[in-house]
Amino acid sequence: MTPDFSSNQSGEKTRHGCQSLWLQKKRQSALCCFRLMGEPAEMSLGKQNTRSISDDSLTLGTSDIPVLEVDDDCEMGNVQSDDADEGGEESHYGPFWGRDSRTLYHQPRSDQDTLNSTQSLYDSDITYFMIHGRRYCKDYFMPNDEEEQTRTQILHTVYLYLLDQKLTTIELENPTKILDVGTGSGEWAMAMGDEYPTAEIIGIDIAKIQPSAVPLNVFFEIDDAEEEGGWTWPDNEFDLVHFRTMAGAFKSWDEMYAQAFKHLKPGGWIEVIDFDNHKKLLSYFDKGSVVHKWVAAIKEAAHISGRDRNGKHLEPERLEALGFVEVSVQTRYLPLGIWPEDPEANRIGKHNLVAQLSGLEAVSLRLLTEVLGWDPAEVRRVCKVVDEAFRKLALDPVEGHGLGAGVRILVGRKPDKPDPSNDTTPVNGAAC
Repeated sequence: MTPDFSSNQSGEKTRHGCQSLWLQKKRQSALCCFRLMGEPAEMSLGKQNTRSISDDSLTLGTSDIPVLEVDDDCEMGNVQSDDADEGGEESHYGPFWGRDSRTLYHQPRSDQDTLNSTQSLYDSDITYFMIHGRRYCKDYFMPNDEEEQTRTQILHTVYLYLLDQKLTTIELENPTKILDVGTGSGEWAMAMGDEYPTAEIIGIDIAKIQPSAVPLNVFFEIDDAEEEGGWTWPDNEFDLVHFRTMAGAFKSWDEMYAQAFKHLKPGGWIEVIDFDNHKKLLSYFDKGSVVHKWVAAIKEAAHISGRDRNGKHLEPERLEALGFVEVSVQTRYLPLGIWPEDPEANRIGKHNLVAQLSGLEAVSLRLLTEVLGWDPAEVRRVCKVVDEAFRKLALDPVEGHGLGAGVRILVGRKPDKPDPSNDTTPVNGAAC
């Protein structure tokens, strides 16, 4: 009931030099993550987004959803050969779209790599649903269509500002394997591939929406982190397990953290980055406003669905209970709107505003219609009212001064060696 408020060209060899199970299944019309070089684009299920994001492409109007315009000269990065001159190239962490690529199309993986992941190989394993005009995968509440991919590209830029142009708060020394859970369109994983060229970066997601031209050390897999039976990679496998903007994605964060602990190397790190509970942001609006009612409805729907969006997964005790050490949590602040006087903060405030406004419908549509039974037209009407309220405040540098959102960064390290005095080995399903 709705409330009444208004690489290898032919693919013959894997990087280990052997014919792979991946390639055999690919020739039988199966799907790994990417088409081989020379295959028609129609074989790829996920629509590849080739748009780039620049300051000039972000237009903040005074009505409707913000316009995301695409520069006419934006193109997918050029694909170069292995012997191309790389002397003048430098790594940058911005969105991949539109940059010159120093990489080839992705190489297939070996049989053993396939066995050591939860990867789905067949087209039939990936089912998309069009719900009220947006595209979804499985029971995840967020869409994965082109509009949402553009939004996540903008958010990637916003997160870089948050972390002082770094990709992670963890100081990694010669990592060999890194896992990005819920990689989305893959910006973070690809940037990490550039930053750590000798490490293998694995990005997993339930939707195939990643680009085909990526660094050669980056591998995208169609995986469900919640798959019954747990992750199938070997124990002690990763130097870093990374989660970003995944609130509401999982029924059990404790299970995700337990899986991360199991598959991290001794001394490896987990990093979880997500928006906080928005208390400061909501303080700018009257408690009886549509904004507050909308937030309450989203939280209620998420709770009923079994995938809370209350920020409790960012509590350090969750990691400490599983045996992580050096656990810490910090809160950083992201501006929203045009109020910052600092040019860079002002730029990010605009980017963040566009990302948040364009995400109103994305966050709301499936949750409110399927869980609370709202009519789709009413969801969009409420989102428009919320949009107008946020936009009016964010575009007023006086009334909107200080407007923004907190982001919490939770990290923890797996001990180098197990502590015999603190044995947590399960006994009949319980920890000692």
